[in-house]
Amino acid sequence: MKDTIQTLGDGNKIAFVLMAVILLSVSYPLADMGDAAALIYLGVYVILVCSTIYFVSGNRILLVLNLLLTFAITLFAVMNIFNDPVPVWLGMAWNVSGLVQQLLVFALLVAFIIQSKAVNRKVLYAAVTIYFFMATCFATLFNLIEIVSPGAFIASSGAEITPTILTYFSLVTISTLGYGDIIPVAPAAQSLAVLESSVGTLYIAILIGRFVGLYQQDPS
Repeated sequence: MKDTIQTLGDGNKIAFVLMAVILLSVSYPLADMGDAAALIYLGVYVILVCSTIYFVSGNRILLVLNLLLTFAITLFAVMNIFNDPVPVWLGMAWNVSGLVQQLLVFALLVAFIIQSKAVNRKVLYAAVTIYFFMATCFATLFNLIEIVSPGAFIASSGAEITPTILTYFSLVTISTLGYGDIIPVAPAAQSLAVLESSVGTLYIAILIGRFVGLYQQDPS
């Protein structure tokens, strides 16, 4: 397993995933800006999916698993487009399949950093990618809560709560900006928001400690 994790970190695989997840994180407003813009955003999401497939391409089992998840995500996405309103079960299936894929890549990146013996470019790429993937995972969890319990979040402007808004909320929560324009009102939403802000803060502290330890172990 150790060799498998290190193989996943070879070449530019992590850099590709990092580029894709950052691009997705900054382009999410396109999803609510009309059909043409939404298609562009969908294209960015496809880039992220392709990056995860490339990332695990060195392991046959992980590759097959990721391809199955990609097929499920694509199928549910198409079904979402042709169903208005979207059934609760379909919205949950889409988000859960996406969450599983996100957690798969997240776990592999965490394992890669833990098994690394020195701080190098790939370790730095992995660390930043993990941070953005955490925000993406929490955004998906927030969306699941809103699907199950509509009204779990409210906007101070009165705007409709959409996956796009919850992505924004996740990004400002993990960085502890706390603008207060999106407010979690359901207990589950509040607990998850507190957890995300705590995880975001602790991650930076733990990461710095890990990097210091790796630097001290580096014989060069």
